[in-house]
Amino acid sequence: MFQAPLRAIATLRPRVPPVVFAASAVSTLVFIATPFLITGLSEQDNVNVNRVGLVSSAQLLGFVIGSWGSGRVFRPRRKLMVAAVLLGVVANIGSGLVTFEPMIGLRFINGIALGTIAWLAWAEVFGDDARTGDIAVIGPIVGTIGSPAVGMFLDRFGPDTLFIALGVLHLVPLLFVHTSRLTSVERVRSERHRPTRSALIAMLALGCFTLGGSSVFVFSNSIGRSNVGMSALLVSLVYSCNSIAGIPSSRFSGKRHHAGLWIFATAVCAVTLGVAHHPITFALAVTLWGFFFWMAVPACFSVLASHSKYPAERAGDAQAYMAGGRVVGPLIGGAMFAVSPELLGIVGAMIMALAALTFVVLERQQTSLQPS
Repeated sequence: MFQAPLRAIATLRPRVPPVVFAASAVSTLVFIATPFLITGLSEQDNVNVNRVGLVSSAQLLGFVIGSWGSGRVFRPRRKLMVAAVLLGVVANIGSGLVTFEPMIGLRFINGIALGTIAWLAWAEVFGDDARTGDIAVIGPIVGTIGSPAVGMFLDRFGPDTLFIALGVLHLVPLLFVHTSRLTSVERVRSERHRPTRSALIAMLALGCFTLGGSSVFVFSNSIGRSNVGMSALLVSLVYSCNSIAGIPSSRFSGKRHHAGLWIFATAVCAVTLGVAHHPITFALAVTLWGFFFWMAVPACFSVLASHSKYPAERAGDAQAYMAGGRVVGPLIGGAMFAVSPELLGIVGAMIMALAALTFVVLERQQTSLQPS
């Protein structure tokens, strides 16, 4: 099963600084751990699973601020990467040492660190289909190996120790800081420009995509464990299949097309997760979600870039809108999941279908637009 990600690593030809890869990989692992931690914290602290969803929302709210604000306050610099990494170390280790309420604040701080790292990574490649594949493939590769590792680690040591381990892993990117090309000597202020109307619509649609998707996916571990009856190990292996399926689609370096159709396909997976509670359908839905999602996101970025007069400025904005959707998603998902997983799947899929329709319309206009 793990041969696919190993081959992907072997054939990858980095066109961005290695420190960006390392930091993005660690950040991805933190996000991968979130569905497991929601279930683990609920069981350990005897907290309602819907309330534990605040952990995800707080982290993603910080991510919004980090990814949206970084491009407005800073320039990509080596020192900024170091600061973001160290902030993540403190926030994750602290999360393993405190009670539930202060943990929510620390997850918010960790989200700021993750958002800054994401901005540094995507600002390097936004609008470049080839290098976008280099960054996008990190998630599926890390997820393939990381999902079962996180699941087994959580079962053996518990969520507190997992938080501390994630904090220690945040130190890894510091080993590669010397390879970074993020060496701007001084920050030069420049005028930022408002997005065009179609670019704003695209970013709102991206927010709807992640809102609908996160509302379902963040509770997928709970669905797999409670409604389908799968063990933690089996669910983590299904997550690995999700990541493996995402490798070819995220690594694809050609021109991306049909963003709306890929989003709609992801929506079908969401409703399947909520409605069909069978191990085989659960595994298929989660696996195909990985392929469809990583076909959709870079394709959406390509559409956004083509509708933007200043594509580089939209890199952080797009991440912020997507993270904003992920902030609201677990809150809506928790309310729907409290009623039934079927309602959760249907509502999440409908929100994503709206995003899909929006991108279908934008793509039809794309051929007549030329970015400046």
